Amino acid sequence: MNSSLGWGVLVVVVLAVAGYLVWGPSAKDQSAEGPVTIGVSAPLTGEAASFGEWTKAGIDLALKEINDAGGINGQPVTVIYEDDKCNQTGASVMQKLTSIDKVTAVLGPVCSAAAGPAVPIAEASKTPTIIWASAPSLPIGKEYIFRSYPSDAFQGKFAAEYVFNEMGKKKAALLYTKNDWGQGLHDTFTKRFTELGGTIVHDEGVSQDVNDLRTVLTKVKSTDADMIYIPLYPVNAVAAVKAAKDLKVSLPMVGGDGLETQEFLSVPEAEGVILTSAHFENPDDFKARVKEATGVDSGFVTPLAYDTFKLLIEVIKKAGTNNDAIKEELQKVFYSGVAIRTISFDEEGDLASAEFDVKVVKNGKTEILK
Repeated sequence: MNSSLGWGVLVVVVLAVAGYLVWGPSAKDQSAEGPVTIGVSAPLTGEAASFGEWTKAGIDLALKEINDAGGINGQPVTVIYEDDKCNQTGASVMQKLTSIDKVTAVLGPVCSAAAGPAVPIAEASKTPTIIWASAPSLPIGKEYIFRSYPSDAFQGKFAAEYVFNEMGKKKAALLYTKNDWGQGLHDTFTKRFTELGGTIVHDEGVSQDVNDLRTVLTKVKSTDADMIYIPLYPVNAVAAVKAAKDLKVSLPMVGGDGLETQEFLSVPEAEGVILTSAHFENPDDFKARVKEATGVDSGFVTPLAYDTFKLLIEVIKKAGTNNDAIKEELQKVFYSGVAIRTISFDEEGDLASAEFDVKVVKNGKTEILK
């Protein structure tokens, strides 16, 4: 959820794609005798582990319901979960799923920091992949990559319009995580905010592992900013709100969906932070089913994970396990789910439409403002 991967990530991607060329593409068709295997790349540990937990809960419920109903035309469905840690590990995870496990399709990555190096591997192996990672460029120019989560091209624009029009803020300080997700939101927010007549008075990116931002917040304090836009990952965001409290920086902070994790929300200093997030329905009866089946409380991405898995299985029922047939069926899919009224993809593999909520952090949770 790094427009510049850096040399380290580039090497990982090159080696991983080279590995694909040596070992060959994933199997075109899985045996009609064995299970149909789906790979999942998600942050099961690390700074965004709650995203992984919520994603897994939705998929686990869908998997149970599908297999209880007979699987795919009588074939059981299995899932291989791999921990991409919401970072560059996404490359090795995708390499394993496509070249060693030879899965039929992949769901994830959830985080753009993991998806940036992973997506080229999925595309090279011709493995149909549906990501939730929201950096704008990820599916562009790809045949086998689809996204069931709104692009940050929408979210950054939405945030800028809310800050300028609804909050009445005209001078923004930007503090963002330097990865695909943070850069994407930075770029789209900046473009729209300045188009509206706003001014960026401070603009600074930090690496994903930085956990002390007092120096940066001291610089922001010296400007005439009337708000701070913080598309930050959880480690950075926690550092930002703690530094703001220590330095008595009382400017309103507005972030993105990367903040909607328990790792950030549980920090007392997060109280009052505003964030934008894709709008998903998460009805009470669905929450109850998730809790009963998995023991996990349904998070905001849980119903989307459920929908996406169900959608993929419906596609495989129609298309079989041939890579190209799945890709072609995904291109024309029109699916009504729990989280989103209609899931369909445009010519770039992105959601054809998107809605967003504005939320505020209160007592360790988020409440919808708009």
